[in-house]
Amino acid sequence: MVYHLKHKMLAHQNAADTARSRFVLALKRQLVSKIRSANGLAYKNEAVPAFKSKTGHEPQTQDEALEAFSLSRHYQTWSALNRTSQEMMWQTVAESIYRDQARLEEEAKPSSQVDDKGSLELDPQFEPPADYTGIGIHLQPHSYVPDDPAGADISAGAFYEMGGRLYSMGRGMAAKDSKAESVLIHLADTRPGWKPKRILDMGCSAGGGTVPYAEAFPEAEVHGIDLGSSMLRYAHARAEALGHAVHFHQMNAAQTKFPDGYFDLIISHNLLHEISSETRDAVAKETRRLLAPGGIAVHQDVDLLFDDSKKLWEKAERAWDYYHNHELFWLDYANSDMLRDLKNAEFDEGQVSALKLPKTSGPGYWQVFVAEKKLEAA
Repeated sequence: MVYHLKHKMLAHQNAADTARSRFVLALKRQLVSKIRSANGLAYKNEAVPAFKSKTGHEPQTQDEALEAFSLSRHYQTWSALNRTSQEMMWQTVAESIYRDQARLEEEAKPSSQVDDKGSLELDPQFEPPADYTGIGIHLQPHSYVPDDPAGADISAGAFYEMGGRLYSMGRGMAAKDSKAESVLIHLADTRPGWKPKRILDMGCSAGGGTVPYAEAFPEAEVHGIDLGSSMLRYAHARAEALGHAVHFHQMNAAQTKFPDGYFDLIISHNLLHEISSETRDAVAKETRRLLAPGGIAVHQDVDLLFDDSKKLWEKAERAWDYYHNHELFWLDYANSDMLRDLKNAEFDEGQVSALKLPKTSGPGYWQVFVAEKKLEAA
């Protein structure tokens, strides 16, 4: 287990909760290192021969490759265990969240103290898109935007943070947020000494990727936006518990209420694979509108894109989250072209780029799209 970042908005875990968490974490690591790592071999030795015996030809499309995988005993085992590990993960964190929910809601109540560092702005008239209600993305209980009739719910943020610690196999929000840390290292390398005045985190969720910017740029005005009151209420209480000033707002990243050119730095972390192609195009346009001259936007996400380097079996295997983990826009993102979207938003071609940044925790890379806005002529 890694050492967790501690704060009062984490649900208290007893010995049984901790034991179950350790088991789920060990299971997920075993699935990745020992079972999923052999899916390519299983495709070649089990899936393709079985599919060819059934149809008379080898798989030619992604759908056929998926059908072939379904004939592989190895893949069947991995898929079933992977889904089971997700369900076990949510069941494990749910025990402690439900048991501690009254205290967490009390901790998150608005404070009248004048020394509060940040703020929380919720919109009672806001209507979140229907895609984010009901069954939660990656099976999260209560969804990202659960019903909040009493105006006190914090379950979305609590599940997001505690589940995310196991979902990322003990990394991520558990200590330093790898997504934000990778971007901050990139900014320090490319803009040494730069100090943005205003920062916006689009799709901030529970604030795990937002707070590092308030920590790195203590003089900046840091804002985070997301769809649900439950998620934002938790994010605000979490930031306050950690002693950092962040201003959270209930807004859609595709259409915010901020004035033109308001932010020097705009970031998003894992937002792109959670939105539709239409919304992603709107986010690119909103990024262009909100970015100040001389500013920079960095949209980070998982390294998933289906480019020419991906083999047919890899595309089929990576589609698992769409079919079995309720990632509605997983394949939209995998087949997307964010550089095109940014150019369509009227960023100059020389001001946009796609990069892969090394993760600061664990192996692999993050996919990053960078857009800069030219300084206006004097």
